[in-house]
Parts: sequence; C-alpha cells; structure tokens
Amino acid sequence: MRQTFSLSWHVQLPVHAVVVAIWALTLVTPVQAGTQIAPTESPDIGAPIEPSPWPSSDMALDPIEPRPLQRFDPQDLDTTSELAALTRIADSPAVRAQLKSKRRPRSSAYLSAGNAAWTLGLIYLHGAGVPQDLSQAHLWFERALALGARQALAGMAWCAIEGCAGLPEPSKAEQWIRPLRAINRPLALYLQWLALDRLRPLHTATPDLQNNDLEPPLIAPELLISAARAGNIHALIELGLNAVAKQQPDKALKYFQQAAGDSAIAAANAAIVAQGEQPRNDPRSDASKVAAELLNQAQRFHRGSGVSVNYSEAIRLYRLADAKGSKEAGRMLALIYSRPLVGGNVDFSWFSQLSELDLTQSTPGLRIKTAPRQLQRERTPLIDLLPEKWRTRIY
Repeated sequence: MRQTFSLSWHVQLPVHAVVVAIWALTLVTPVQAGTQIAPTESPDIGAPIEPSPWPSSDMALDPIEPRPLQRFDPQDLDTTSELAALTRIADSPAVRAQLKSKRRPRSSAYLSAGNAAWTLGLIYLHGAGVPQDLSQAHLWFERALALGARQALAGMAWCAIEGCAGLPEPSKAEQWIRPLRAINRPLALYLQWLALDRLRPLHTATPDLQNNDLEPPLIAPELLISAARAGNIHALIELGLNAVAKQQPDKALKYFQQAAGDSAIAAANAAIVAQGEQPRNDPRSDASKVAAELLNQAQRFHRGSGVSVNYSEAIRLYRLADAKGSKEAGRMLALIYSRPLVGGNVDFSWFSQLSELDLTQSTPGLRIKTAPRQLQRERTPLIDLLPEKWRTRIY
C-alpha cells in the first residue's frame, strides 16, 4: 500500500510528492535577514485580455512597395555590362567636352565614340536587351552623327519617317536620305520610297470601284525595284507582299527567297507562300470577287482591323457590297437598321456590337477568331544593321 503523510488540514499526499517538494525548496536562493519581500499580486484569471495598442500617428511606417517578378537570365549580366561599356565610350567626359567645343577632331577615340552611340541608338530603337525607347534612340543617333558616324544618317531618316521624337514627318526625311546615298545607297533608295509611301493619301473605296482598283498600285515602283536590285532585303520583302496582294504567288516566292538568307521574316514568308497558305486561284467571278473585297473592307472599318474604326465608311462599303450581290453585307445592313434611334438614325452602340457577328450562315452567330499565319515585314528597315548578338536579345 502506498505510504502517505497526513497533514493538519487533512490533505493526504504521496511520499514521493513530499520528497520532490522538499528538494525544490532547497534550490530557492535564501533570503537574507531583514529583507522585506513585497507581496505578489495574484493575477485575475477572469480579467479580459487587453489588446495591443494601435501604433500612434507619430510612428513612421515604411510602406511596402510591390516588386515586380523578375526572371533571372544569365545573359542579362552580359547585356548590362556591355551597355555600360558602350555608354562609357559614347558619353565620356572627354566626348561631352569636345561636343561643346567648335572643334571636331577625327581621332580614333572620337570615331569609336560615334560608333558606340550609333550602336546604342539601334539597341534602343529595337528594344534589344532593354525596353524599346524611340526618343532615347533618337538622342543616340544625334550623338553618333555629331561624332562623325555617318551611318547614323539612316537612323535620323527613319526617325523622321516613324516619329521617334514626336509626330512622324516623312517629308523631312529627305535631308538625311540625300547624304545617305553616298554611304548606303540601297537603304537610301528604300527609305526614300518609304517616305513617299507614308505621304500618299489613304486609298478608300469609291462607288465606281473596279476590280483592278482593289489594291492600290505601288507608288514610285522604280525606287523600290532599284533598292531590291541593289540587295536591300526590305525592298524585296515589300515587292513580295505586293505580288501576294496581286495574286502572284510565284513572283512573291522569288522575292522572299532572295531576302531569306539575311532575313528570318523573309524566310518565314517564303515558307507560307510555298505551303499554299495564301490563295493561288480564285474560281469566283469578277463580280463576286469585287463584292467579297468590298465586304472585307467594310468589316475592316467596322472592326478597326488595321485601320481606325469608321462606321460611316463601313456602312457605305456594306451598301456597295450589297449592291454587288454580297448576302453577308445585306444581312449586316438589315441588322444595323433593325434597332434605330428614336429619330431614325443609326444606333452606333448597337452597330459596334454587331462587328463580331459571323453572317456567312442564314442565322447569325459570333465568329470564331482564328490566328492564321500572316505575312510580315521586318520590325524596322535598320534591323539588319544591328549587330547579330544584339538581335538575339530583342524583346
């Protein structure tokens, strides 16, 4: 039977519990004589727990700013260091001092700075290893030209055509293209043609539209042909695209193949044409072709596909297509005028909702958007001048 001690208040404890209690008392530090021990207040178990006070308005709290997710790419380290090296060459204190002076020495270091600035302009123009920045590209092209890098004339001409530092002004490109002919004649010819093409009025349909007027003729074709014969890949691609538009796939394939050795875009275009991605023969009558083209143009202005949305032009073209026998255009017109405004005018809000309808069937439905392989141009006419190692870094 377990042994217990009987205390005065009639509580019985086991022997081993008493031993443990005595041993614990021996560990307590002895209190010296005369020391007063302050009584301890036993906590009120039933008292509510006070919440921690909210920080006062005087406390400075650093905001947590979101950080964008970044994908580590070992190549980024090389890109950063190479960009820094080019910038040190093109924007050194000595270069800035020389630019402020009237003297323009043609030392090797000076010309190296010009070439570095030209490369930086191409890098920012195409977004090669950096976000694309047209205004920054324009600044570097100006610096390169001031430092004697004559090839930067091409950059200044393209920026005038495209509008790197403001609105496009193709008419001002000629001042840069003229001296460029002595440096790079094929590119100068193509840029001259491109400036003229950008200045041409927009080709729109007319009521007396004929089948041969569906595709506007090339402006100044002699310039484009001369540039292509001189080996400019962009002129060859443009001639190939024009041949496709004129239903001349064999001629288009030849143009694309001539440029394919120096252009991945031209090679891809050649593959598309060779595989029959573009229509070769159209058995429809001339009237049906005209109606189909008018319908296509109307849908472009209706949907804003490659052009600005223009509902008035779209309705006019739908009417022309309907007059030529297009059933889809007739169905679209019926839907457009099925919900007029109170005054009888067209409800353009309703018109906008109709843009994605498929009217090839008697019962309209939403069209299924597909992503067909499309013929393309190079990003800019200067991309082949960008060093190969930077072309692989284009975003």
